[in-house]
Amino acid sequence: MTTDLPTTLRHLAHHLHHLQTEIWENRYHAARTSQTGTRHTTTGPSSPTDDTQLDYLLDTQTRLRELATNTSEDLHLLIPHNTQVGNYWAAWFYRHHTQLQDLTWYEDLETELRDLEAELRHHIHPQDPHAVKLPDYATADEIAQALGKTPSAVRKWCVRHKVTAYTQDGRCHYRTTEIRGRYT
Repeated sequence: MTTDLPTTLRHLAHHLHHLQTEIWENRYHAARTSQTGTRHTTTGPSSPTDDTQLDYLLDTQTRLRELATNTSEDLHLLIPHNTQVGNYWAAWFYRHHTQLQDLTWYEDLETELRDLEAELRHHIHPQDPHAVKLPDYATADEIAQALGKTPSAVRKWCVRHKVTAYTQDGRCHYRTTEIRGRYT
């Protein structure tokens, strides 16, 4: 399923908005502390929000901002340097999508944006890990099909997280037990 870049950018903005709304609308719970010493299981104060979700959102926004900065430098476009919101960067890419085709690395940018959109989609709507049936060693194409990702996203993820790669019959295979533990 291939989509055009403007559609990918709209989906990307929608996913970012969904994550932001999910963080903002989660009911804040009281920080857990035991000032009287009666609860021994408490290790100290906790954050009033889901820090994992917030960190993921900030990391995604930083990745988008870096892509926009590199793109703006190559195309000589103005970009505000103090904007942090991820939807802004998706809208910026959408606003300049016709100019993006002038980049020498347009295909790489397009692939990166599609991979990011697929990653966000999977983060918001993860598959049931028990539904994924993979052999002990699988190619990036097989893993991508099982996880609903693109093969390049799987390769990048495996490199980032140092998943062991093996060459069999001239093709790169990844140990799926390592992927199941980290990704599914």
